[in-house]
Amino acid sequence: MSLDLNNIKELDNGNKLVGDLEFPPRKMWVKTYGCQMNYHDTERMVSHLKPLNFSLTDKQEEADFMVFNTCAIRDLANQKFYSHLGGAKHDKAQREVKIAAAGCIAQTESKALLKKYEQLDFAFGTDVIDNIGEMVYRAYAGDKKFSVTSWDRSDDYSIQTKVEPGKPQAFVNIIKGCDKFCSYCIVPFTRGREKSRRVDEIVNDVARLCKYQGIQEVTLLGQNVNSYGKKNGESLAQLIMELEKIDELKMIRYTTSHPYDISDELIEVHGKSKKLSNHLHLPVQSGSNTVLQRMLREYSIEHYLERLDKIRAANPDIVISTDIIAGFPNETEDEHRATLELLKLAKYDFIYSYNYSSRPGTKAAKMDDVLTKDMRGRRLREIQALQLELQAEVRQEMVGKTYRVLVEGSNTMKGELKWKGRSSCFRIIHFKPETPESNYKWHWVDLKVTSVTALSCQGEIVKDYGKTI
Repeated sequence: MSLDLNNIKELDNGNKLVGDLEFPPRKMWVKTYGCQMNYHDTERMVSHLKPLNFSLTDKQEEADFMVFNTCAIRDLANQKFYSHLGGAKHDKAQREVKIAAAGCIAQTESKALLKKYEQLDFAFGTDVIDNIGEMVYRAYAGDKKFSVTSWDRSDDYSIQTKVEPGKPQAFVNIIKGCDKFCSYCIVPFTRGREKSRRVDEIVNDVARLCKYQGIQEVTLLGQNVNSYGKKNGESLAQLIMELEKIDELKMIRYTTSHPYDISDELIEVHGKSKKLSNHLHLPVQSGSNTVLQRMLREYSIEHYLERLDKIRAANPDIVISTDIIAGFPNETEDEHRATLELLKLAKYDFIYSYNYSSRPGTKAAKMDDVLTKDMRGRRLREIQALQLELQAEVRQEMVGKTYRVLVEGSNTMKGELKWKGRSSCFRIIHFKPETPESNYKWHWVDLKVTSVTALSCQGEIVKDYGKTI
């Protein structure tokens, strides 16, 4: 079935006629787990359902349609999803509501989910996000307990970015899937193989967003953005320099990188681009070469550190963050200590660290393992404690420096109102308003850092450039 969303009829009663079904105004609630790719997928879903008379709500109890957009990478996100989906049974019992599971877990476990959770109406995978309108139509037409998890088998990858109105930041998918097959990772099974959009399509897409929707900052997304364009004879470095030419665009970020694919060309761009963020997230996962070999990561620690040295030489202002997995199967104490030593050498600005959790279908899940939960927990605490010490030292160099930030919002800290924005180097800086009535939402401002801790930065406003959207 294919719906022509250009031929939806507006009715006098406020409903919309889609095929032979009337769609009254309905509210959609989405719970998103996991990575930025998932959050962007959620934005796409919301955008696609607006023509079907759906509006977004943040109140679960008033939703007519509930979507759980899942993540299969981390066990904690998995458990939260199962708990939340179980709780949705009460919503189903109290009112008429359609419930769907989307994303990575739905891609691999859709049939099991539909069988186990009677409240679930349908499930759909990561490669059919843009067909959500058709699936919702099926659900309201009376189709029950169906799943859609097919892969797009074409070699081309072409989409148009959907963004939230009134927000100057956009996530832009540039590559999907991953060809690496790291032994612990389920991404190739939930997102498929690598496919890249063309440079000219992305540049035109971003230029449109900047001109007509006020976008000033973009984050280029992919499971491995450093592999972008390889099959098309293009590169991430080339894309960044083309995006640099868009006058209205102020900031370019990208994530996530694979150390094996950080090219000299891309490192050079980190030195010459005026709009590329002074931040690179470069997941290392372990400081031990033997663990990296079991992970099938394709690089050594020596190679990784050589890349860091070269990046920092090209851009002395850059800050580096990373991912760490504590307690990979059969990790020895020496291998764990190698990770602690890497933290001291790499001097990360921050890290995302997790205990290893087995993902069904991966090679690591089949390994015999002698580690206990307590051993993993102790190692993770040691990693995090050391990183906080190092982080506090690394961030001291910020004091007295001025950073330009895009103000994202405000919150109350110890009874005091403060605004916050993220710098080019991805650090959040909090600052007091000049007057209680001052509203800095989406302003570009210069902030002078006055104090730092391992986890926060405080600043004072030097100059307000105003709101430019």
